[in-house]
Amino acid sequence: MRIYEYAKKHNVSSKRLLAMLADGGFEFKTHMAALSPESLDFLNKKLGISKDVSEPKKKEDKMPLKQPKRRKAEQLKKRDVVVEKEVKALRQAQDERSKEVCVTQKIVVRPMSLTQLSEEMCKPATGVILTLLKWGVVCTKNQVLPEDLVSRLAEHYEIETEAVSAKKEPEELKKEAAPKGAKLQDRYPVVVVMGHVDHGKTTLLDFIRKARVAAKEKGGITQHLGAYEVELPQGGIVFLDTPGHEAFSKIRMRGAHAADIAVLVIAADDGIMPQTVEAINHAKAMEVPIVVAINKMDRVDSSRIEAVKQGLTKHDLLPEDWGGDVVCVPISAKLGQGIDHLLDMIILQSQLMELKADKDVPARGYVLESKQEKGLGPVATLICQHGVAKIGDFFICGETFGKITSLVSSAGKRVQSVAPSIPAQVSGFDSLPEAGDFFEVVSPQQYRKARLGKIERKPTMSRLLVAGAKKDINIIVKADSDSSKEALLMSIEKISKKLDRGFNVVHSAVGNISESDIDLAAISESVIVGLHIKPEAKAASVAQKLGVDIKLFDIIYKLVEYLQELSESKKETKKEIKKVGEAVVLRVFKIKNVGVIAGCLVRDGVFSRGAKIVALRGGKKIGEGKITSLQREKKTVKEAHAGFECGFIVEGFDDWEVDDTVECYQEVAEKK
Repeated sequence: MRIYEYAKKHNVSSKRLLAMLADGGFEFKTHMAALSPESLDFLNKKLGISKDVSEPKKKEDKMPLKQPKRRKAEQLKKRDVVVEKEVKALRQAQDERSKEVCVTQKIVVRPMSLTQLSEEMCKPATGVILTLLKWGVVCTKNQVLPEDLVSRLAEHYEIETEAVSAKKEPEELKKEAAPKGAKLQDRYPVVVVMGHVDHGKTTLLDFIRKARVAAKEKGGITQHLGAYEVELPQGGIVFLDTPGHEAFSKIRMRGAHAADIAVLVIAADDGIMPQTVEAINHAKAMEVPIVVAINKMDRVDSSRIEAVKQGLTKHDLLPEDWGGDVVCVPISAKLGQGIDHLLDMIILQSQLMELKADKDVPARGYVLESKQEKGLGPVATLICQHGVAKIGDFFICGETFGKITSLVSSAGKRVQSVAPSIPAQVSGFDSLPEAGDFFEVVSPQQYRKARLGKIERKPTMSRLLVAGAKKDINIIVKADSDSSKEALLMSIEKISKKLDRGFNVVHSAVGNISESDIDLAAISESVIVGLHIKPEAKAASVAQKLGVDIKLFDIIYKLVEYLQELSESKKETKKEIKKVGEAVVLRVFKIKNVGVIAGCLVRDGVFSRGAKIVALRGGKKIGEGKITSLQREKKTVKEAHAGFECGFIVEGFDDWEVDDTVECYQEVAEKK
């Protein structure tokens, strides 16, 4: 019996059972672990449950079981042999990739994936997985290991460790964590449903919500991102229904950004398709847990489940009954079979994640989609991460701002406020926001400053993806055959280790470059490289519009040479702060609700918006700051050159006097 099954049977939370087992000296990491006889006896004694109640009695078979036909038994035996060979081949391939000669002197203890840790320790990933299994820890190579486990593994392999230096993460790169000391409350999990076109995503949600959403969509295909709040006996869940058609890969990417859990729907009769692979890549990039729903089981034989699981292993997703951590649930969205079990798994996963929100802070979240609506103007579908959004609140959202004039729930009803994780349509925007923009409720004073252009905007989700990425260069790899693709990926992996700026393969596939590839490259700011292939008819024009670079090659070493040159060209140049301009203050203007403006004559060089200035009086420094607003002849400009008069507002200094000297400084690249 697994821990979650025991918890469900005796009406106890999985989290409580894990805590009790830990106190009793039993090491179980997840609710999916199977209970040993000793741990089962321990729990029964702890909870005061008799053995007869906890262990179900086996039913005596009154009728003798029919012996299966010899032919069917032989087919099942052959299938098991094939599956065993595939798994063995997969493990051997992983071992061969890991067998590289290197010398590890010291590793920095920090949370990292098992693959990354095995590379840093120069140990095969399969060997590390086996070591963890001996310790009772089930882990896949893509799973992120905590610091204590990284330290323990390093000690086991006799490798020196080094503590990570304390660096503050930029505020905009955090997932909007609640402030310390806040009264945190449970919130609904946000679940994104992803997968290939016509694999049954909307039909699944249709059954859960008991509403015919699929019938309302043009051609039976979802063509917008919908957010739906669902109340279930197990608890509340917010579902995001993202389109599966390849033309909507950009929208699907945005859906994955706002989610806590990803449900990957795979049709049992089709198996893993191109958009399924994209969905897997998007979910991995956002580091969200994946639950696989194997759909359309009413159409096929149960043996197709093993075929789908086998396909998942090729994309580094190991099912939990094969020793991994990916839950696979066979369902029929049309008939409703297995959906209760799927919902149980989602609720269990969300409970282990301990999703919390602070309702006492100003609301902040992300825009999922936006559109122009007759009578309301610009509107947007919004999900808050913290705080409660109310009618009348002032807000800033990306490059726009406004005041909330109406809130409409996913059921189409007007409401006065929305809590965290609850989707709602918001109106009151000054202009149309972009999907992925950061939304934040602010004070009336901050709202007025935003209208005057004095507040720096929060980055959108797509910008966050790029800003949060490492120094690696994002690329998308396309080739004419699977063998060419694998050879190319191995070459890229080798040169990445030798270069200052390596390469991060966002997506790799076989076939010509499609519009879907262009959209993904635009979102992730990737370069597309192709070997023995060409772009599809419309893909080239779309790439030109979106500014996506496509590089095609017929010889693999020419492609590798190009990547090396690209890495060299992207090297970070050292910069120095240099004086670029000088001005004298002619007049000082004090304007209410705006600030103090210094009217100057630029005597030398150039003054730029965003540049640092130093104020001098009588040759002595009296202050410094950054130019936040720059105007010339009542027009906002980026630069003011020598010989022209201008006015500017400086953040951090406003004590100006006539005849003050102003020096302007900027970061410029050092000359070699």
